[in-house]
Amino acid sequence: MKRKHRAALRKSFVYTFLIFYAIFTLLPIYWVFVTSVKPSSEVESFPPTLLPHAFSLEHYKFVFLKTRVVRGIVNSLLVTLAVTGISLVSASMAGYSLARFRFPGKNALSAAILGLYLIPPVVNVIPLFLLLRTLGLLNTLWALILAYQALVLPLLTFLLRNYFESIPQELEESALVDGCTRLGALWRVTLPLSIPGLATAAIFAFIFSWNEFIFALLFLFSDELKTFQLTLMEFVKLYRIDWGALTAAMVIGMAPVIFFLIVAQRYLIAGLLGGAIKR
Repeated sequence: MKRKHRAALRKSFVYTFLIFYAIFTLLPIYWVFVTSVKPSSEVESFPPTLLPHAFSLEHYKFVFLKTRVVRGIVNSLLVTLAVTGISLVSASMAGYSLARFRFPGKNALSAAILGLYLIPPVVNVIPLFLLLRTLGLLNTLWALILAYQALVLPLLTFLLRNYFESIPQELEESALVDGCTRLGALWRVTLPLSIPGLATAAIFAFIFSWNEFIFALLFLFSDELKTFQLTLMEFVKLYRIDWGALTAAMVIGMAPVIFFLIVAQRYLIAGLLGGAIKR
């Protein structure tokens, strides 16, 4: 009886902690949404209200019709999708090479790739700025695509290498015996089995590229090229913050990320755990 009582007490404590943690995590998102649908007169009222007295879409109309948020979302999607696609192809090739081939310095190269990921991104600001200026790519979306690609590639390579190592090599050897080339075995056997790992890598690349702010601020000068994160600064004035429009823009900007996570979430856990299982 004592063991059952302790187990029930432990389980109750865990569930209580998880409930409070979920509330703590979701409360800011709830507050952002509620603020976005409040009338202007109620947004800055004191004391604040947990539920709006009146439902209003005036902030969304303002954001869509009178700001550059929509254009910023389009720019962010172009950059994010390009970074995700290019980095997946590059990291797949690099990760597969490290997982399957033997060559001198392989372990040192793997350690160097992991070390590159541990370097804070802000350290690369000046070198990347000088390089992009030399190439004439400043104030273009390609500047962000190349910079983000360089920053996420080490992590994706390390992640996919571990996932490829969890796939039995005998499957590829059977394909090679049946007449497949090495590239054909990768395309027809390994990559289909690696969809959870590829989805996890895509999520990391997508979220990093979508949320990044510093590089976009320093590399882009034109208002037409501003990404979504930069357009949010337009609602922060010198003496006042337009909380209604800002929260409405934040809700709009969360939609692509939430949609992408819903589509890929069933592969996320399998992708994270796949590289931890050795066969």
